[in-house]
Amino acid sequence: MRIGKTIWKKSIEEFLIYRTASIITFVLALIFLIIELVTGNIYYADNRSIPGWTENQYFILITFVNSSTYVYNIFFILGHEELNDDILEGNLDYILIRPSSSYWLSAIRGIDIPSIFNFIITYILLIIFLNKEVITQFQFIVVNILIITTALMIFVLNQICLTFLFWFNGLVGLGGVVEDLFNFASRPTKIFPKIIQNIFVFVIPILLATNITNEFLKYGIQSYFIYYLILLVLFYVISRFLWRLGIKKYVSAN
Repeated sequence: MRIGKTIWKKSIEEFLIYRTASIITFVLALIFLIIELVTGNIYYADNRSIPGWTENQYFILITFVNSSTYVYNIFFILGHEELNDDILEGNLDYILIRPSSSYWLSAIRGIDIPSIFNFIITYILLIIFLNKEVITQFQFIVVNILIITTALMIFVLNQICLTFLFWFNGLVGLGGVVEDLFNFASRPTKIFPKIIQNIFVFVIPILLATNITNEFLKYGIQSYFIYYLILLVLFYVISRFLWRLGIKKYVSAN
């Protein structure tokens, strides 16, 4: 609890100090969201369609992926940005000597305040689009759970990528790969070639993560749902295992 209060206080102070940059970040993220929605609107208005997908279902996908990404950003993006540099520069000493879990301390170092505002706007839009589908209360609860699980999927995949820096110093760009892949995959699965579908559904479940809410609303809880949760747990275990191996390879700057 004390650590949480410290992190929150520090985040507020940094937000106030860098409020101009924070406002610009918020506005840019909002503009990109609007562009995605307008692009979808133009696509469907031009008498084109994606088989099995209505315009509203497409908007649900976009706002779901963005909501999940903002949840990840709120809690983990600042920690992952620092972790990238700390591993390469040998500045993890303070985290490793703390009595708390170094795995979580390395990832949760601040709250990204602008992402809170972006999440609120995106989440409200998601609710509006969901209401057009006339969903049940149970479905609404599951969608919220899926937002959290998908945010965690982004986290564990990013954590795995960053942990490779303990062995490969040249992989400095890995920190942003997962977010780029999720942005790339924020489209209906069926528009991608079969080989891409197989890789990013069954091996690295990014397409499964981005499309899972729409699949659930269409077909309910089926085997893909359980498979997704199993993969989330599996990748979490792998990330913890790699972290333990990685800190043994860690070389302090001191």
